[in-house]
Amino acid sequence: MIHFDPRVLAPAAVAILFSGAVQSAEEEDASDTSDRYGSVSGSLLLSSNYMFRGISNSNDRPQVRGDLNWSHDVGLYAGIWASNTDFGGPGNSMELDPYIGFAGDVGETPFSYDIGFWSYNYPGSESDLDYQESYLVLTYKVDKFSAKPSFWYADNYFGKDFLNGVSSFAYDLTLSYEFPLNITLSGVVGRQTFGSSADELDYTYYSLALSRTCGDFSFELSWHDTNGIDPFLADPELADGKVVVGVTRNF
Repeated sequence: MIHFDPRVLAPAAVAILFSGAVQSAEEEDASDTSDRYGSVSGSLLLSSNYMFRGISNSNDRPQVRGDLNWSHDVGLYAGIWASNTDFGGPGNSMELDPYIGFAGDVGETPFSYDIGFWSYNYPGSESDLDYQESYLVLTYKVDKFSAKPSFWYADNYFGKDFLNGVSSFAYDLTLSYEFPLNITLSGVVGRQTFGSSADELDYTYYSLALSRTCGDFSFELSWHDTNGIDPFLADPELADGKVVVGVTRNF
C-alpha cells in the first residue's frame, strides 16, 4: 500500500481555501483587489509518477502535488510547492519548495522572460540534501506555437551530503503547439551537467506530452526518458522510458 505524508496535501488544501476567498473578493471588487494586493492561485496534481528531468523521484509510484502561488501585475510572484517523494534520503517522504521570481513581456515583441530562485527542501531527511537553483526561462510565442529555452544553476547540487560543493547546470528546450479543442502537444529535450569534478554524471533527458484543458482541469499523457544516466546519480531503472498520466485541478 502506498502512503503519502498528509503534510503534502496541506498546500493543496490551502489553495482551495484561498481560491474560495479570492473568488468571493473578486465578486465584490475584483479589479481593485487584484491591482492593489496581487492575486492568489493554486493547483493540485494527481499523477502516476513524479518525474524530474527524466528521473522518477517517487520510485515509480504515484505523485500528489500541491502548489500555492501569489502574483502581482508588476511581474513579481512567490509561492510554495509540495509533493510526496522517495528521493530525499532515509526518513523523508516529502519535498517542500518555496520559490520567488519576476516575469514579464519584452516590450511589444513575442518574447517574454521569467527569472527566479527555487529552493528544494526535504524536511524529514536524516541527511542534508537541501539545495537551491537560480533559473531563467525565455519564451517565444507566435499564435499557437511556442519555444521555451530554460536554464537552471545550482552551486551545491543536492546538498552537502550528496555532491558537496559540486555545481550543476541544467538547460532544456520546450516546443509546444496548441491544437483545436484545447489540445496541446509539447516536447522537451535537455541536458543536466555538473562541475568538472563530477562531469561524468552528465546526462540527457527528454519527454513528449499530449494534454487537454477542460475548464479548471487539465489532463496529460506523457513519456519520459534519459540517455547516459550514471548509477551513482540514480538507479537506471528510475530513468528508463516511462509513460505517465496525470490530472491537474487549477484554482
